[in-house]
Amino acid sequence: MADPVLVCSADNGLLRFVIGSIVSGDQRTRQNSFPGRGFERVSSNKEKPGLMAQEAEMQKQDVSDGADEQDGAGEKKDSRAQAPGLGGEEPAASGGGGRSVEIGNFRVFSDLRLPEYDMGNCKAYAADNLRREEGGAFALVTDPTIPTRYDLIRFLTGVHVGGQIDLLDHEIAPWPLFDQKTMMLFYEKPAGGRVLVPGEKQKKIDEHDFSKIVIEPLMNVLQAVAEKGLTHRNIRADNLFFEGPMAEKVVVGDCCSAPGGFNQPLVYETISRMTADPAGRGLGSVLDDLYALGMTIAALGIGHTPLEKLREQDIIDVKLSKGSFQAIVMNEKLPLALIEPVRGLLCDDPEERWGFAELHAWLDGRRAKPVQSNTERRAARSQNISGKDYYTARSLAQGISKNWVNALAPLRDGTVENWLRRGLSDNDRAKHMAEATRQLQWGGADKRAAEDILVAKSIIILDPTGAIRFKGFSAMVDGLGTMLSYDVQHGRGPQRFADVVMRDIPAFWFGRQVGYNPEVQKLQQAYKNLRYYVQQQSAGYGYERCLYAMVRNQHCLSPMIEKSYVVNIGQLLPALEKASESLPDDAWPIDRHIAAFIATRLDDDVEPQLLALQNPADEVEYSRAIISMLALVQWRHGPDNLQNLSHWVARLMEPAVKVFHSKARRERVEHEIPKLAKRGNLVELYNLINDEQERRKDQTEFISAVEQYSESESEVFDLESSGPARLELAEKVGQQAAAFASTMIALLTVSALFLMHIW
Repeated sequence: MADPVLVCSADNGLLRFVIGSIVSGDQRTRQNSFPGRGFERVSSNKEKPGLMAQEAEMQKQDVSDGADEQDGAGEKKDSRAQAPGLGGEEPAASGGGGRSVEIGNFRVFSDLRLPEYDMGNCKAYAADNLRREEGGAFALVTDPTIPTRYDLIRFLTGVHVGGQIDLLDHEIAPWPLFDQKTMMLFYEKPAGGRVLVPGEKQKKIDEHDFSKIVIEPLMNVLQAVAEKGLTHRNIRADNLFFEGPMAEKVVVGDCCSAPGGFNQPLVYETISRMTADPAGRGLGSVLDDLYALGMTIAALGIGHTPLEKLREQDIIDVKLSKGSFQAIVMNEKLPLALIEPVRGLLCDDPEERWGFAELHAWLDGRRAKPVQSNTERRAARSQNISGKDYYTARSLAQGISKNWVNALAPLRDGTVENWLRRGLSDNDRAKHMAEATRQLQWGGADKRAAEDILVAKSIIILDPTGAIRFKGFSAMVDGLGTMLSYDVQHGRGPQRFADVVMRDIPAFWFGRQVGYNPEVQKLQQAYKNLRYYVQQQSAGYGYERCLYAMVRNQHCLSPMIEKSYVVNIGQLLPALEKASESLPDDAWPIDRHIAAFIATRLDDDVEPQLLALQNPADEVEYSRAIISMLALVQWRHGPDNLQNLSHWVARLMEPAVKVFHSKARRERVEHEIPKLAKRGNLVELYNLINDEQERRKDQTEFISAVEQYSESESEVFDLESSGPARLELAEKVGQQAAAFASTMIALLTVSALFLMHIW
């Protein structure tokens, strides 16, 4: 098979391109329905609406006949990720496709279900592409309580990747059954049916054509995705469709509607990631996709999902004790021609697992790299936890996580340490286990917390590449964000995540990783801020800041705008503009979620504003900080006119006006606020109360007035406080003046008498 190619051409100023495979021969390409991306897809079809009207009756009958069987077969699978109030509410293929809603370039028929294209909680509906005449489409309505794959949506929209169904467009739009907005993904409907339908007999794929029909298309998808630094994480047999009615090639279905690995059956996850909860399995790497490819080949070879009759815990136990490949071959009969690639791709050691080079060599008939036995080392004697024996370190780690309380005693008394040293001859792990046990003595007053930390660290020591497990919480490091999102939106709250972060369990996980891995280094850098965020209690921090920092496509969960499904910062103010029509006048337009959302989505530094929000008692600075953040968002992302929001903010600006000392200025500002509010510009409102020149002038005049007032006050005080002293002084002066006057009168009298006597 040839490598993927990128075909480019210029036409009318738009860039046209297709990613595909030279060997595929399938050059069917379609008009891109998302012109805002700056490119369009190559198309030979005329753009005119109307396909759905002719097909509705036929599709209605087909879907009605198979809906009950499809839903019944998929009920068990869907229950893994069922969100309260969101699953199973939609009518399945009822009516004649009469109820429809136009979303972007598509007309979606809300009463014409297509359950064969469902993806977990995300339901599929028939859709008519209004810009094309040929080819069917369907709309996948995503679950608003589960974040989508933003990176893959951006990459796949409007691009044809050989082996992947075409993502024609995506829109955030209201959906009546949810009574809120959600992400809508519009896919082109494959011309062939589903490859593997649960409960139905599989269409046999000839062993000699298996490589061309299955392996080459899926390899092409994985290579194209890996070249962008992404992962697919939804490769499995029951997510495959035949591209055409002749079943000459398969295409893989949706991979964007949920976090990586969320909809994967447990058997398709590697030993490291299968111990995590579905929401916390993480994005992983291309090696995880290659493992899923190996399990997909095995499933198609045997005609059903491997180990499907086992319970999930039994699947975990058998894969941990026997290894992935041995667990399959001991329970299933693989076709001889597929044993070699399945063995190579299901190798539990990532260093030994087959990559693209080995797969290409096998496809070309050359001998690929032999895979060494990858069964984990077994101890000569078992370690018993809660009545069950464990012989490998990884299986013991899982046993401890499922028996949290009962596992504490053998950890604390050194039984597990001795088992590692004597049973497995693993002195390195035994040393770290002893160190973790000694740290229990330094736990301080919170003894229970110290014991929980010991158990969590012991699990990581036994299984350093596995999930972080803390009581009921289980997630890979790169799945912490999506696990937090799931917990918050499904009633568990953020406490489990906060406990893991505050006890620094991820830091211990990073310390147990061996060798240099750039992806692990990136995760470690991102994690450093999480503990600080959780410790801060003010708006803009807390678990909310962690959530939006780690989950790029998480919509804002503020109760004011949650139903508007705000994913990008540019959608925030329009949503607040709409919300301002119904919210009370005295409510602030920023809460903890919105503050954290702005802090993570806005490129500008808003830490000074967040610092001001820490003290709500300071009404002046608090109101100025809120107005400043909103004005900054409008300045960067618009829209220019936000009349409702401006009037809402104007009513809350009274504390900010107090920044001016001059009564005349305050009155002038209060007079200007309604005028600017009518113009809908938050920037002008903020500049009105934050005019530096006016504020400096007001401050200078205020200082001068204060000095004059102080001088006047001093004079008044002197006059009022020195009254008795002045009276005493006046009396003394009066007495002195009287004595002087008397003396002078006496002298004058004596002089007059003397002169009269002489004369």
